[in-house]
Amino acid sequence: MAENEGGGVRTPSDVDGAAGPVDYHAVFSVLTAPKAVLSPDLTILDANESLLRTIGAPASAVVGRHYLDVFPVHGPDGSAVDRVVLSLERVARTGRLEMIGPHRYDLRGPDGGWAERWWITTNLPVLDAAGRVTAVVHRAEDVTSVVQAGGTTAPEPPAGPADPTALSVVDQALLLGSSVDRYADVITRERSASLALQDSVLTPPPRIPGLTIDVRYRPAVPEVHVGGDWYDAFVHPDGETTVVVGDVTGHDVAAAAHMGHLRGVLRSVAFATDAGPAEALDAAERTAEGLGLQALSTVAVARIGTPGLTGRRAVCWASAGHVPPVVRRADGTAHLLTARPSAMLGVGLGGPRAEHETSLDPGDTLLLYTDGLVERRDRSLRDVLDELPGRVEALGAVPPDALLGALLAELVPLGSQDDVALVMVHVDDERTAAGGA
Repeated sequence: MAENEGGGVRTPSDVDGAAGPVDYHAVFSVLTAPKAVLSPDLTILDANESLLRTIGAPASAVVGRHYLDVFPVHGPDGSAVDRVVLSLERVARTGRLEMIGPHRYDLRGPDGGWAERWWITTNLPVLDAAGRVTAVVHRAEDVTSVVQAGGTTAPEPPAGPADPTALSVVDQALLLGSSVDRYADVITRERSASLALQDSVLTPPPRIPGLTIDVRYRPAVPEVHVGGDWYDAFVHPDGETTVVVGDVTGHDVAAAAHMGHLRGVLRSVAFATDAGPAEALDAAERTAEGLGLQALSTVAVARIGTPGLTGRRAVCWASAGHVPPVVRRADGTAHLLTARPSAMLGVGLGGPRAEHETSLDPGDTLLLYTDGLVERRDRSLRDVLDELPGRVEALGAVPPDALLGALLAELVPLGSQDDVALVMVHVDDERTAAGGA
């Protein structure tokens, strides 16, 4: 299968063989590394002979079953399966190749016992002519001998084209070990670069009398690349405040760079034109397109007004395909701000986005977040979102400046497979503050 410019694989219909059509199933079957082809919902569509031999199962026990039915969570590193599954789901959603460094997944031996095995896995999207993901190729490389040996330096390869069949098993393992080290080094440097980009862009929120604004950014777990989540908060000349969260598609340095560009465009447009949230999203999309910034992103924007006589503040908000904000009232109740969804930025569907209104009284809190806070492999996003207000209500005793930390500890205590960005705006109760003084 040939790789296209977008990092995916062209389907056989895209390739014309000079001597007639190529039997790609036959090619797939004889490839030496274990491989499986999965549908976007992670049903196994095919498995090559190497994979079937590795797990000791016939095709009838594999094909047509979900990945987790064939590779259930077990062993000393059960989280490895979660990492692989979440990577498969991201590849199916984003169309971007992902690799996962050495991780342990033991296999059952003929005697019924478990044999220690370490793997490097690669998940590669198969794209149709329209760029949609139609399948995911899952490849596993057994690096057990390299990991168990540890610390061995690979020999210099011979001059000229390499002939893998001329290398001993030991030499092949050593060369593979060198590749593993290089891969790990690339991932470490890419992750550091992404984090450095985000650190330089995600500035502290402004201090505004009458408001408590808090922000958090938590990168994904180390095995997964960081990407394009961001937050922002700034004050307009008229004293009103805009807060933003966004999530650029992708999990690499390019996504982090796109995030920085898009954040800057949206901030500049909203501040310079004094546009409301919906108008700012539309203008930022047009500007990004005109400047050639190829970035797909979900974004939520809210503009909080100055206080009235009772301390109430009007709130206008808009969304570009983003998860709904949450409002926690002073009495401890919480609810989602739901509205008809609109297109994410970069899709180019045209037409103005809708703007929605609510208000915040003293003691109320507005929460914007990215989907890393609520996405779960084993549950639908809708179900988790429905439960989110109750989870926020349960933290009613937590003071505003500690709410985001408590929410992360409650919802993603072991870290998320995706980045999480949050921004919170709490309307201070000035009467309570004055009484406490």
